[in-house]
Amino acid sequence: MDLIKANEGTARQPAPGAPTATPIFGGVEGGPDVGLVRVKVPAGAGMPAHRHSGSDIILTTITGMVRISIGDESVEVHPGDSVLITKDEAVSLANPGTSAAEVLVAAGPAHFIETVRAWPEPTAN
Repeated sequence: MDLIKANEGTARQPAPGAPTATPIFGGVEGGPDVGLVRVKVPAGAGMPAHRHSGSDIILTTITGMVRISIGDESVEVHPGDSVLITKDEAVSLANPGTSAAEVLVAAGPAHFIETVRAWPEPTAN
């Protein structure tokens, strides 16, 4: 059993101004077949359409609200809501709200978490 505390882990950011992602489990050699990452999405921030490196994703909003879009279809994911994104879907994420949002992203297999671990650490603004 492994316990990761809420403030542990190293944040990663794919590009300046993008949401930050902190890998919790998975994405390491010999690690579990599933992964978990905590994503913080500032108000007005988001990510363009992308795929999840061969992983199926379950995204659950903890605080705030995010909008997930696949093509012309969009859903708002509020605290406690979860959305399944399959490995073949190109999805975009946005926080159209006025406050930051936080989501947990579970990935199986954990290929996506390996990708997140390779992102750079956020740069100071």
